[in-house]
Amino acid sequence: MKDLFTPTRLAILSQLFTNLAAGWLGVVLIIPGVTKLETFGDFLWLTKNLLLGILSLLVAMILSGKGEK
Repeated sequence: MKDLFTPTRLAILSQLFTNLAAGWLGVVLIIPGVTKLETFGDFLWLTKNLLLGILSLLVAMILSGKGEK
């Protein structure tokens, strides 16, 4: 089990979560300019994407810290 989380693999996972966060946060920035946000559900959907983007960035920071040790 110790060989499963090598520093190289943790760095790759950190980069993956960083890219996922970029996608989620990109959706939050781009969608309001392209479509109309008319319902409360639309705003909840954007809020969910914002929270997932922040969570993904936090996971990436934690993984990058563990990969450096």
